[in-house]
Amino acid sequence: MFGAYTLHHVGIVMPTLDEAARHMETFRLEEDYRGYVERWNCWCIFTKAPAGGTAIELVVADSGPLLKFNKGMGGVHHFAYQVDDIHEAARQCAQADLFLLEPEPIKGAGDFWCNFISPLSTRGVQIELVQPWREGESEQAAAQHA
Repeated sequence: MFGAYTLHHVGIVMPTLDEAARHMETFRLEEDYRGYVERWNCWCIFTKAPAGGTAIELVVADSGPLLKFNKGMGGVHHFAYQVDDIHEAARQCAQADLFLLEPEPIKGAGDFWCNFISPLSTRGVQIELVQPWREGESEQAAAQHA
């Protein structure tokens, strides 16, 4: 599973939306899309990926534990690996004693399913598993899947 992964994005926690906007301006990043993930009480702002590069996700919480990430200062939060089948990835994680944070994948901020490997399983490195929606899958189908 992890031998041939694709890096989907790198997640960075930002303390405020204003700080996220300043970060994007400083590094000349362009927003691709954003979405709100209720499960984690946060806005997720995805940048357009440069040619041959990887998107950056700026995560801005409005409540919950992400507000306290890195003592409220924010910083690099996770690396997201794209997988073909998130349920198969979950089975392989279980076989390798890698524990997932959610019992089932949730809808991410974009058109994808996601789940996180507990950093307790990876010596503190937070890994997100991402499976893009299958062709023709809609938000309505996604809601039924979750």
